[in-house]
Formats: sequence, structure tokens, C-alpha cells
Amino acid sequence: MNTLTASLSRRAATLAAFFCLAQLASAEAIKPDQPVALCNGRDLTGWVPVAKEGPPPADTWQVVDGVIKCTGQPAGYIRTAARYRDYRLTVDWRWTGPALVDAQGKPRNRNSGVLLHTQAPDAIWPRSLEAQLMETNAGDFYVIGGVETAEHARIVAAAVTAAGTDEKALNSARNNRRTPKAQSSSEKPTGEWNTYDITCAGDTVIVRVNGVEQNRATGVTVREGHICLQSEGAAIEFRNVRLEPLN
Repeated sequence: MNTLTASLSRRAATLAAFFCLAQLASAEAIKPDQPVALCNGRDLTGWVPVAKEGPPPADTWQVVDGVIKCTGQPAGYIRTAARYRDYRLTVDWRWTGPALVDAQGKPRNRNSGVLLHTQAPDAIWPRSLEAQLMETNAGDFYVIGGVETAEHARIVAAAVTAAGTDEKALNSARNNRRTPKAQSSSEKPTGEWNTYDITCAGDTVIVRVNGVEQNRATGVTVREGHICLQSEGAAIEFRNVRLEPLN
């Protein structure tokens, strides 16, 4: 092979790689048409670990006998490599390890979450809609990074109106990112498996905790994206993470 031919061959390979990467970057979100197991039960193939700092991801996330085990440290998440839209997501979770206490020795709730319709770039925390998993609060929604829902917008507007000219109350209202669940906690005792049943259809997201509908978001400003499981300070396990097509 002469120098010119070799140069042209390298250039062609570079262009092919570039177009392949461009195609992957612009790939459309997947709308499942059959059940999809998001974890193979052996390792984290298909997931991308993201953390602010700390040890290697393998020190935080492991898959053992079909269960995704998370230490909770450091803060971060694993996200699906692919993006998805219009699906039913099922996630089982349970808390492990000792109860948590704050600096004063007072009990505090364990915390984690499932991030829906997560957008690039990766960050702590990324633009998304969080289905909360904090103890006794599973079913709450949190808007992150500028995502909005009709219900959250109404909550903020009402709180701003009620605050009047009280600057402290106004700041609190404007910084609120939470839409609380509709009913009292439907979670099981610590150590038992819970099930999140999440339906994402267009701009609507509905969450059920152990069969109880706890929240419904409409007018969601993101309709597709990665799915993330959070590491947020407490040991937690996940299993049966799967997608099903909408009926």
C-alpha cells in the first residue's frame, strides 16, 4: 500500500467513525414494543455510572444474583445508555444497612430516587423529573434542572401569591421543586421489597407505589431521555428493573 492510499484509507476510517458517533448521538429515543429487562442480572452492561467524586463505580454499584446493590456513596447515579419514551417502568427497591442519623444523632430518612427523561449533560444532578424514593416520601415528584410540570407550576404560583411581599416566603416558594404524593405513605417496612410502577406517556407521568397511585404529572416539559437510579447517601438495592410497552 503506497503512502497516498494509506492516507486515504485512514481518512476514510476517521470519517466513518465520525459519522458512526454522530449517528449514535442523534439516535432517537426508543419506544419499547416488547418487554425490556434493563439489567441482565450479572453486571451493569447497558448502564453508565456517573458520580461527582470518589472511588471507582464498582465500589458503589454491583450486581449480585440479579440484584443491583448500591452503597449510597458517593452521590451519583447509573443511567441507561439508551434513551426511552412512552413506556411502563417497573423498579423494585429496598433499604439495607443501618438507620441513618444526622450530626446531632437524630434519625433521618434514607434517600434515593428514580430519574426520568434525563437529559444531557451528565451532572449532579441532571435535568430530569425525579420520582422520589426518600423514606416515607416515595411517590413525590421533584423537578430538576428546569424541567416543569403543570401541577408543580400551580403549586409555585399559589405559594408566590400567598407570600405577598414576604421575601423569605417568596424565595421559599420559588425554590420549591416538590410536588407531594397524593396519599399517605404506601411503602413497606425497611428491608422489605417495594415496587414502583411508573407510566410515561407523552407529557404525562403516573407513579404507583406498591399498587397505590401516589402522583400524576401532566404537561411535563421533557418527554424522553435516560432512566437513572440514584446513589444518595444510603445503601439501597434494586431488582426487576424493566420496561413494558404501553397498551
